[in-house]
Amino acid sequence: MRKKKNSVTNWRNEKKDIFAILGDNKKFLMPAILVIAVVITVVIAVSANHRATEIAANTAAEAESTTFEVTEAAMEENAHPEVNALVEKYYEASAAGDADTLKELYKGLDETEILKAVATSEYIEKIDNITVYTKPGPVEGSYVAYVYNEVKLFDYEGKVPGLETLYICTDENGNLYINGDIADAGELDYIKQISVQADVIDLNNKVASSYNEMVSGDEALAELLTKMRSGVQVSVGEALATSEATTPEDNATEETSEEETEPGKTTITTRIIKATDVINIRSSDSETADILDKTTQGQEFKELEALANGWSKVEYKGKEAYVKTEFFEVVSEETTVVDNSEESTEEADNSSAASEASSADSSAAASSSASTETSTKVSSAKTGKMTVTDSVKFRKGQSTDSEAITTIYAGSTVNVIEQYASGWAKIEYNNKTGYIKSEFLKD
Repeated sequence: MRKKKNSVTNWRNEKKDIFAILGDNKKFLMPAILVIAVVITVVIAVSANHRATEIAANTAAEAESTTFEVTEAAMEENAHPEVNALVEKYYEASAAGDADTLKELYKGLDETEILKAVATSEYIEKIDNITVYTKPGPVEGSYVAYVYNEVKLFDYEGKVPGLETLYICTDENGNLYINGDIADAGELDYIKQISVQADVIDLNNKVASSYNEMVSGDEALAELLTKMRSGVQVSVGEALATSEATTPEDNATEETSEEETEPGKTTITTRIIKATDVINIRSSDSETADILDKTTQGQEFKELEALANGWSKVEYKGKEAYVKTEFFEVVSEETTVVDNSEESTEEADNSSAASEASSADSSAAASSSASTETSTKVSSAKTGKMTVTDSVKFRKGQSTDSEAITTIYAGSTVNVIEQYASGWAKIEYNNKTGYIKSEFLKD
């Protein structure tokens, strides 16, 4: 039975953590995508801290940030009663879907993040067995807390382990709060450095190993997590949609969006992903698997499959290898419809090969002009009515620095005019033309 709440009905997911700069055995958050459906707290930390990273990047060019001395202070367990009290209250609010309390305790949350928190709580019976490990923070009265927790889900007997990082600060009145709106690059760098210290890595690896073994060894749990993630995405989208006036054009496009692939044909999607940090390339989807090599920052791979446990199967030196999904971003996504007949399949393969070569040749040129409309068009990419899979910014140009026109919420239907090798798509939405990332579109 799903937990019943009157505050929010159904709604939807997300992105990267500021601490996702660590290697796959240096990270201290659980795989972000799965934890979204399991630990509401991690969902909030991922979204808020990712936004903080963008703020820091924009402000770094304008002003110098403070440099904080990093010490080798040992990680303490449950050493500060006031910190434990804050964390306990935070988890109680998370499990209960108490939006007001979450806003009070966790500074820097926007409407979407609050909706995600409330929607995820529908699947959580309780969060317990909480242990708070702390290290001194960069500023006076602050702590970097690594919080171990176990989540009891409805319709599942076991408890799912998790590890969340919280940056806890003291306000002008002496009250502790969770800071999810870090704008100082110096503070971010400090947290990054202490989070690769041996005791933090050991704790992270221990929890990650326990989590991965539990999910990989229980198909029912893996399936439940996938369903939960989808349910949260739908719920968020619906909740956000009700807050905006729906135009006649929206209704019309929604009716025509449910197009299906013709019988006898198969839709194939190929994604190119790029490493955002230096991480290990392993022989299987486990942090104890053999290390084949390390990525370089910006190195691109062909993704063969995005697994439910937070790993991606990629093509590496002509063979299959595995990397942690959270340390990669989508560069381009190409969708083709292939006829299942032998003759048509052969033609489609030839067309796909030519398209891949064309896309590869155009990528370098597109990267230098990604913010212009002259980026190379991906000729085989789908156009026409498509559905947005996540809440994204609708921008005037092909760049995250480009001015945002509005936010398009999950489940909305847009008219795709063109898709480019740069990973952007030119679309029409509410009688306006602009751009979003192609990765957030589906048939």
